Amino acid sequence: MLPTRWRRWLLNYGMLQCIDLLDSHAELTARLRSFLLAVVAGDLPQARQAFLTFAALLEAHSLAEDQVLLPEFARLKLETNGCSIDILGKEHRKLRRLLSEARERVFASPVVLTPALRLVWIEETRMLKEVLEHHDVRERAAFNPAFDRALGQAEAAALAGQAQALQDEIEARLRKEYSETYATAE
Repeated sequence: MLPTRWRRWLLNYGMLQCIDLLDSHAELTARLRSFLLAVVAGDLPQARQAFLTFAALLEAHSLAEDQVLLPEFARLKLETNGCSIDILGKEHRKLRRLLSEARERVFASPVVLTPALRLVWIEETRMLKEVLEHHDVRERAAFNPAFDRALGQAEAAALAGQAQALQDEIEARLRKEYSETYATAE
C-alpha cells in the first residue's frame, strides 16, 4: 500500500485513481500472510496482533467501498453481468462474516497454539482467503476500471480520495477499538 503521504500527494495532483485503491488489496494479502506465518510459528501474541491489523483494514476497506464507491457505481449505472451492487455487497458481507468468525476463534480463551490447532486455524482461514482473492480479481477486472473510464482522471481521483480517506479513518478507529477490546487477550 502506498504510504499516506504519497497517496495525498497523488490526490493533490489529480493522479490517484480508483484502480489505486487496489493497493489496499495487496496490503490485505500481506497482513493475512503475516497472520498465517505467526500461526505456523505458533506465536499466539504475534498471530493475534497480525490478525487485528488485517481485520481493521478489511473492515475499513469494505465499509468505505459500501459507503462511497457502491452508491456511485449504482448512480453511474456501471453494473455489468458479474459485477453488480448486489454481488459486491454480498461479497463484502460474506468477508465481514468470515472475519467475525475468525476473530472469535483467534481470541477464544484459553488458547495454546498446538500443531493441531494451527492446522485448524489455517484451514478455517482458507475460505476467507479465497473469498478475498476472488473479490480482488472481480474489482481488478471490472469494478475499479469502470470508475476510471466513466469519470475521467479528476473525478476518479476525487472519488478514490474520498474512499481512501474514509478507509483510513475507519481503520484508525478500529485499530484503537481493537487495542482496547483485545488488550487483555494475551
